[in-house]
Amino acid sequence: MRSIRVASSSADSISQAVSELTTQLAGQDYAIVLFFCADSFDQAGLAVAMRSSFPGCTSLIGCTTAGEIGPAGYQHNSIVAIGLPAGDFSVTTALLPQLDEFNIADCEQQVRNALQRTTANGPDNEMQGQFAFLLIDGLSRREEALGKAVQLTLGSIPVIGGSAGDSLQFRQTCVFHDNSAHTNAAVLAIISTRLRYCFVKAQHFEPTANRMVITGARPEARVVTEINGYPAATEYARIVGIPPERLNPDAFAAFPVVVRVGGQEYVRSIQKVNPDNSLSFYCAIDKGVVLSRAVGVDPLRNLITALDAADAEIGPLQAVLACDCILRNLEFKQSGQLEEISALLRQRKVTGFLSFGELHRGIHVNQTFNGIAFGQAARREGQEA
Repeated sequence: MRSIRVASSSADSISQAVSELTTQLAGQDYAIVLFFCADSFDQAGLAVAMRSSFPGCTSLIGCTTAGEIGPAGYQHNSIVAIGLPAGDFSVTTALLPQLDEFNIADCEQQVRNALQRTTANGPDNEMQGQFAFLLIDGLSRREEALGKAVQLTLGSIPVIGGSAGDSLQFRQTCVFHDNSAHTNAAVLAIISTRLRYCFVKAQHFEPTANRMVITGARPEARVVTEINGYPAATEYARIVGIPPERLNPDAFAAFPVVVRVGGQEYVRSIQKVNPDNSLSFYCAIDKGVVLSRAVGVDPLRNLITALDAADAEIGPLQAVLACDCILRNLEFKQSGQLEEISALLRQRKVTGFLSFGELHRGIHVNQTFNGIAFGQAARREGQEA
């Protein structure tokens, strides 16, 4: 039985797209509808149209994307939506504005307030647990600070999510909360569920012995100016073995670097080359950090293994809510694996978006598939199988 529903539209107009989503999700009450849309839509108009079309829905959140994941697998120039039914979920949301003036004390208070609203009605013994889903303006450069603050405040409640995109334009990304669209902001949903669930994380890279030390950086801008004492772009190109003029998003997807944190390797993805030969990153970077060139394992087999593990843990999956890095998508295009990975996402009922970064338990990561899988409701004592 599948209680979670997914809708998708490739219509150009907001009115037609929202009408198609509404029709596909009709007939059920939702605790929350999450939607992910191409950045080509008028964002303020879309927010109002979505909210007015789901008046009975307790919460509505979403973001712009670098691509969508829906019933067709990888999609572009579309809107996808996933409805979590009120019978199986309860949700509290909070808007976290003005990220450029981020204040950890204010953030923690807003998160505590949301958590208090979540628990105001007392415990529900049928709930399997709680998790938090956090969507962030992908150009804010606040993912590390925000993810850490939210995770510390929520304690044992795991925080996952991702950074909004705008294809690869890097001009404006936004998040949606109820009937409004916001830049320079994040939106948090604290979600309780009666369904079995588990987290899914796939990263198909392993470090090599090729090291590079960040010897010059502007951390506040996520810019590396020097690697091993040389101009960053020139030295990176030398280490990965390509001419500097070939440095572009496809090259960065094909030749990632990783950093070791707490005994685990995390990808630190490069966004672009700047006119001064520096490199902009998607994530926090600082002078003295040691990076390793990484090599990939088979991403299709890697993702199958992660989804199979989820299926084994919680039973047949009825849906997977995921944030999948845009650089993975670019890499799959280069390797010729895009269609078969897209087919896998479709077969395994994955819904979500291509992101500018991912959050896994409050940690900002790159070039990662990160999500939550939902199974069926746990049987109550005495209930027949």
